[in-house]
Amino acid sequence: MKQKLYNILNIKHKKKAILSTLLFLLISQNSFALSLADPTQLSTDFTPLELGVVLLLAITFFVVVLVLMASISIYNHSRSVLKQDKIARGEEVEPDTESFSEWFWAKFNAAKPDKVVLMHHNYDGIEELDNDLPPWWKYGFYLCIVAAIIYFVVHIKGIAPNSTEEYEVAMVEGNTLKAQYLAEMASSINEENVELADAAGVTKGQALFAKKCKTCHGANAEGLSGPNLTDEYWLHGGDIKSVFTTVKYGVPAKGMISWKDQLSPQEMQQVASFVLSLQGSNPANGKEPQGEKYEAAKE
Repeated sequence: MKQKLYNILNIKHKKKAILSTLLFLLISQNSFALSLADPTQLSTDFTPLELGVVLLLAITFFVVVLVLMASISIYNHSRSVLKQDKIARGEEVEPDTESFSEWFWAKFNAAKPDKVVLMHHNYDGIEELDNDLPPWWKYGFYLCIVAAIIYFVVHIKGIAPNSTEEYEVAMVEGNTLKAQYLAEMASSINEENVELADAAGVTKGQALFAKKCKTCHGANAEGLSGPNLTDEYWLHGGDIKSVFTTVKYGVPAKGMISWKDQLSPQEMQQVASFVLSLQGSNPANGKEPQGEKYEAAKE
């Protein structure tokens, strides 16, 4: 009597555990559904396809947990009933040697003995088996079919963007990030880290020079009130860092203003790079050399 009562209470305890877990999962599913209904509750912007995948995974997890819990309950209850029947009949009860994981894997794998699936013919002594695919393989295949159908419907109905649209969106986002990066890098250029600009930068520097510098240095940098910028002689250094520094801070004592408040660091780099690209151009009416001859340091 005590044993029966214990079994009943044990079964009820398991049922409570199962119901509690199911209730927890249902509440989780309800919260997830509410978050889908109210986009303001989502911390990240999901595409419809991503939401569908998340929902499918949640449902799959719910089903798997339910099946596992039901299997454990049925397995334990069946073993308990069989054991009680053997005791009631006075039979010897063998100790439990098979764990639930071993039992579950045997059912999930469901491999049959060779004799059961042996076909009734052979070729030169070679016998052929006709074993079924294991359940885990079939379940995985069925899940792939379901995922493929969902994927097909989502794209046919236009619920989510196709690969081309995703590529175009990614390119726009990438170009935006690239522009932001270049803007940040441009603003970080200074006299310590400045380097020669590329060909496009030199072209932009030419336009800036024509707009800002030709009044003092001439249209071809041949030198007017300012020095000739095309020869090898420099008053304040002839490398990119020195020219950038001169453009940035100017030389107030000699009438050259500072351009740091009118030009961005990148624009000053472009102007300095254009000036250095004029070395040896020898324009007509070039002003006499001033300063010292600059020779690049040998590396």
